[in-house]
Formats: sequence, structure tokens, C-alpha cells
Amino acid sequence: MPQILLGLRPLASPGDALQACLAVLPLLVLTKSGWSGVILVLSAVLGLWIVVAQRNRPFDLPPGQRRWMLGFAVLFCMPVLAIALSQAIRHDWIGRYYDSPARFLLCVPILLALVKLRADVVKFFAYVVPCGLLLTGLVISLKWNLWWDTTRVSTHFVDPLTFGSLNLTLGLFCLLAIDLYQKDGWIVRLYKFCGFAVGLYLSVLSSSRTGWAAAPLVLLIWLNIRLAGYRVYAFAAAVLLSLSVFYLSATLRERTGMAIEEIMTYHWDGPNRHNSVGARLSFIRMAAFLLEQNPFGGFGDRGFATFIGHPELNRYAVVKTQEFALNAGFHNEIATNAVRSGIWGLLSSLALFVVPAVYFGKQLWADCKITQRLGLLALGYLLCTFVSGMTTEVFNLKFAASFHAMMLSCFIGALLIRSSSASVNLKS
Repeated sequence: MPQILLGLRPLASPGDALQACLAVLPLLVLTKSGWSGVILVLSAVLGLWIVVAQRNRPFDLPPGQRRWMLGFAVLFCMPVLAIALSQAIRHDWIGRYYDSPARFLLCVPILLALVKLRADVVKFFAYVVPCGLLLTGLVISLKWNLWWDTTRVSTHFVDPLTFGSLNLTLGLFCLLAIDLYQKDGWIVRLYKFCGFAVGLYLSVLSSSRTGWAAAPLVLLIWLNIRLAGYRVYAFAAAVLLSLSVFYLSATLRERTGMAIEEIMTYHWDGPNRHNSVGARLSFIRMAAFLLEQNPFGGFGDRGFATFIGHPELNRYAVVKTQEFALNAGFHNEIATNAVRSGIWGLLSSLALFVVPAVYFGKQLWADCKITQRLGLLALGYLLCTFVSGMTTEVFNLKFAASFHAMMLSCFIGALLIRSSSASVNLKS
């Protein structure tokens, strides 16, 4: 597979090996336990090797893009620094807290190596992601290695919330990847559209609403930018497709209706039942309260146990909701890290979304059409991840953190070299 992706060339150098490792990343991410972790370690070692071996070779980037590259390198160090600062203030050193944040740190040499090699790995993803989704659909249809809870659909090592959100994210990736570098033939378009359809189907099948709100937002952006000349017809087709899917899927209707009901019945000045949406609203309010209590040190994962039953929390959250947050987290990427690491965790989590979003958004106005499409693809991916992160942790699960960190590194690397003046010399 790697040699096929690299044009049937032997892996003659560490650069080829790095590209091969990253190229197959999306293939088995949802079906093979440990897949993304192994690829991360191999890629980080290869990336460090390349950066050290080519330390005398300058980064072929203009000053503006070089500053962005260094900024992203610092950004990927921030999750580890946030944990270290908060633990130093609390005098509470626990090594396992570094597991997921370290995944971003390991991506620093990967990003630097991709820029040195001028290697755009996203061009491989455009073909591997649909294949990965089709394989995942096959595994689910044959009922191999399924999630232990038969009421929810997922593979055995991925919780249903993450399974649903990742399938949605990768499904939308397939749609946005159509005609990415050149006009695709009808077979390639059909192949990518099948990836899109399977991703959406698996997301709905999981019964997980995590990230669903991102789909209309991404589709609207895509329609306005990629199909501007056919905006009215495309919008009408999208509305018709959405209504058809909603009408045909009992799961989609039921889960959407439940979410609307739970939002409408939420009490801002009284206790609430422990349900999916209501609990998440209470989690955010709890996190804001706990952040005020120890803004610089945070509480770690369970350090706020003494606040269970506090009158301020009892005002809107029943004890079951409070204990759920203690034992299973806040089901919100930003809230979880704000409570765990205080203001440092809050800033780190926000920066991981905001800084790439600003950079990706800037590419929508680039002169190069390919750069615009890459920027749209990266922004759509990040938007899906952000919306998913508002109802579950996306960077605090080790395999998901590995996957997202490498995907973001590849997006950033591709855009850095595409946006530079020497982008015509891209490594094939």
C-alpha cells in the first residue's frame, strides 16, 4: 500500500518512509487498535531523523510562512506546558496526564520534516480516507470486533461518541476532497462520494449526536465557496437531501427530537434531570465555577471531589450529574482542560482550535485555487473537530489525539509549502 501511494517507488529514504507512514494513517484508524499510536511514534522518529540530518538545510519558506511554522511548533508544545504549569502550582505530579498532550509534542518534528521535504501528504489522504471509511463500513456490516454495548454501534476500542464524530468528520472530508488538486474523473468522484455517504451513515448508525451540528455549517461553507456559480441549485439539492435523510432515518429523527426537547426543558435557575444535553449544559456551568475556585492550579481529573454537593452546584445540577463529571469527565474539550489545568488548560485548548482556524481561514482568499481548496478542507475538518469537542473530549483520548495531531500537522505542512513562493517545486 505505501509503495502504491508513492507511485510504486521503493522507500529509498527516510522522507519516503515518513510520507508512507502518514499516507496510510486514515486507513485503519477506526478498525485497528493502536494504529494511530504506532504511526505517530514511527513518524516522529523519522521526522526527528530528517530534521537532524538536514539541520543545515534552511526551511524554504518566506518570512511570513516561517513565523507561522514556528508558531505552530510552539502551539503543539502548549498542551504539555499547560499540564506541567498546573501540576507545579498544585505540587501534584502525575505522569499519565501527559499521555494525550504529548501526542501534539511528538508532531513537532513531523511538521518540521514535512516542510523541509516540501511533502504534501494530504494528496494521499484524498484517496485513503474514503477507503478507510469503506473498510470501517465493512467491519460494522460483518459485525467484527464491535463495541460491547449492543445498544450503540462502534468498533471495540472506540467509544460511540468518538466513532460517530470521526466518521462524520472523515465523511465530510471526502466530499470536500472532490476536485481537490484537479478535476476528478467520474469514477474518482463516485468513490469519494461513497466515502462521504458511508461516513454519514456510520455516524447516524452510532446514535451519537456528537458533531452533527457541524455538518450543515461545513456544507454551507462548501456550497458558498466551491459551488458559488450554482449556489441556488446546490442549496436546494442540499436541503432536499437533508430532508430526505431526516425523513428516512428514524434514529436521526428520534435523537434530534430528544436534543431539542432536552434544550427546551433545561432550567437555568433550578435543578435539572440527568440527561444527555442537560448534563452537558450543567457541565459547562460547573467547569466555570470550578475554574474560579483554582484558576492557576486546576484540579487534575478528580481533585474537585470535595465540591460535590456544593450549594452552587446543587442549584442546577443533581448529584448524579456532578458525580458523572467527576468519574467520566465533562464531555467538553475546553471545559475538561480548564478544570484539569486551570487557565493554562483553557488557553491551550482554545489555541489549538483558534490558531489553526485563523491560518486555514486566511487560505480561502489565496490566489492559488489549490491552496483555497486545501484551506477549505482543513477548515472543514477543524470545524467538525471543534463542534465535536463541545460535547465530548477530542484531544484527551490517546488514539484520537494522535490522529488529530497528525492530521493537523499534515494540513498545516501542505498549506505552508503551498502558500510559499516556491510551491511549484513540491515534492511528488
